[in-house]
Amino acid sequence: MTTEDLHAKTRLLKARADLVLNHPFFASLAMRLTLKEDRTCTTAWTDGKTFGYNPHYINILPREKLVGLSAHTVMHPACNHHLRGKDKDPHTWNKACDYVINPILLNAGLVLPDGFLWDEAYAGKAAEQVYTRLMEGQGDEVSKDEENNDSDPSAQATGPDERQKEEDDSNSASADDPENGVEKKHNPDADMDPGGSGEVRDGTAAKDKSFSEQNDTDTDWDQALIQAASNARSMGKLPKGVDILVKERFSPTLPWSSLLSRFIQQSARQDYTWTRPNPRYIHQDLYFPSLASDQLPPLALAVDTSGSIAPSELERFGAELQAVLAMNPSLIHLIYADMAVTGYDVIGAHDLDLSFAPKGGGGTDFTAVFEFVEHQRIDPCCLLFFTDMECVRYPSFTPAYPVLWIRTGLAGVAPPFGEVIDMLPDDTFEVWK
Repeated sequence: MTTEDLHAKTRLLKARADLVLNHPFFASLAMRLTLKEDRTCTTAWTDGKTFGYNPHYINILPREKLVGLSAHTVMHPACNHHLRGKDKDPHTWNKACDYVINPILLNAGLVLPDGFLWDEAYAGKAAEQVYTRLMEGQGDEVSKDEENNDSDPSAQATGPDERQKEEDDSNSASADDPENGVEKKHNPDADMDPGGSGEVRDGTAAKDKSFSEQNDTDTDWDQALIQAASNARSMGKLPKGVDILVKERFSPTLPWSSLLSRFIQQSARQDYTWTRPNPRYIHQDLYFPSLASDQLPPLALAVDTSGSIAPSELERFGAELQAVLAMNPSLIHLIYADMAVTGYDVIGAHDLDLSFAPKGGGGTDFTAVFEFVEHQRIDPCCLLFFTDMECVRYPSFTPAYPVLWIRTGLAGVAPPFGEVIDMLPDDTFEVWK
């Protein structure tokens, strides 16, 4: 390895260290990629397994932009871009993916290399949507170059890092030499990285490989995304754009409107009041009571936070909780429990942006939840229990309210009361009694 090559790898490792200190979410993901020198590429690339890079390009980037390049490149597999680009034009697919992830990176305070792609019209869109528009020639593509840097607030982020200026200047003279294979100014159309921030190439998902084909470097990026988001959230450093991305990726899958309809019928129809007559009949001089509220009656929602619950399962529980909140319940008694109740909160429909932060990690004892509901004198129209059902400890009494067990993992045994609904891996559900 030449001095220049060693210097490039050292700078990449330092960039990862910066991510660990300031952007733990991106750092957790970046650590999953294996660094590999590749002089055939112009900038950098990933296929979900490798972080390939041209040492010349790495050495001419200011440190803050190298940190941005590292975060940008790893966001491609985090969004499964390496699995969704087959049968697509690689150049246009890279553009579409850049338009989707760059707003997230900029909002997180990262600085990207000169020439990065950005267009507010594409923020929040799926990469496939942007790809279709680009292929059809719809929409204006906006590139952060010298022509528009002065008009956008984020343009100032492209300035050099003063702390690294001397180091970068010392390398730029040799790196700008045409014999080294890197032009002084990056040509957006020279390769498959039109934004100069890191290319995505086709890869293979770990779950699509046979057991014999898998190795220690294979990564399940869905799991990686959840774990990285969970860790960053616990540190209070999860970027808002990433939080939205995770919630959209793991959207609710259970039909709560139909599942809870029976409890609405049983409880809400009895909630009448004479203090507010039903306006539908007043014009006939008839006075009938009206419903006191059109909200779903108070319900209890318990979350199993024992050690057998995987981070991906907790993330799905959180998505389903948001869906229940969207049904406008008057109150939700939210209970976290493993061997004992580890957390309790009372929330309502106004808490749609609730940060789902379960605590626990021990064994499982279902009794704790039902005894807690009784001791707190909670009177729910029903209790929803998110769990993997890997427990045999149930209360000695049958609750007076209906119980829906939402099971994940397809394990456990049938409970002595209530109905069980399976959350299946293929985003479907089925009732299991």
